[in-house]
Amino acid sequence: METVSSATKVHYQRLVARAVRIIHYAGVMHASGHVAVRDAEDPGVMWINSRKASRATLTAADIVPVDLRTGRRIGEGDEPPSEFHIHRAVFNRRSDVQAICHTHPDNVVALSIAGKTLQPVHPVGGFLPESAPVFDDANLINTQERGEAVARALGDAPLVVLRGHGIVLVGKSVEEVVAHTISAEENARFQYRATLIGEPKTLRGAELEIAKRDILDPKVIRKHYHYAEEKARDAGALEGI
Repeated sequence: METVSSATKVHYQRLVARAVRIIHYAGVMHASGHVAVRDAEDPGVMWINSRKASRATLTAADIVPVDLRTGRRIGEGDEPPSEFHIHRAVFNRRSDVQAICHTHPDNVVALSIAGKTLQPVHPVGGFLPESAPVFDDANLINTQERGEAVARALGDAPLVVLRGHGIVLVGKSVEEVVAHTISAEENARFQYRATLIGEPKTLRGAELEIAKRDILDPKVIRKHYHYAEEKARDAGALEGI
């Protein structure tokens, strides 16, 4: 695929730019990080924010298409981020995944540095497995081989923690990925604070199944997404996309 239609281009550019701005305003993405979305018309294409664009002022023009089959940017313009290999490998391995976020949430990273496994301790983390998988390497995922290693570590889980680095979180929609990226850090904050007091009680078994059912309800995902979106909009963080 060498070109994309104008309508498709505008749709995905705005979709990804908005997602990045919302996550950035929520304090869960800083100078680095990216969101990628699979093209519904051509599942062999993903849209991702470019390598050089600031996450704080990202615009639609900063979102680029990448061919998942070749790993090359489609057309001319800015290049994808160096860690696009994560998204390519996950999309190629998981046909159920439509959107991905890689970012570096403070509390998730702190827990991983301390050797603490990210676990669901609050209903907002109900989408998490009892113990989140870990990719035990803090370096950049800037090669195809390392991207494939991360995808293997992720397996069928909703996210994988990159030790001392961040998370890779996947979902069936952009709304789900935005909501759960923010919720993963909220859960990690509760877990981190609880460790300062004692041993955190985690959600397990039937309790976790109930939390998972509730948090994965499309109405709940939409509620969490729109709350984050409205906060960003009210602060002016979505202007100029």
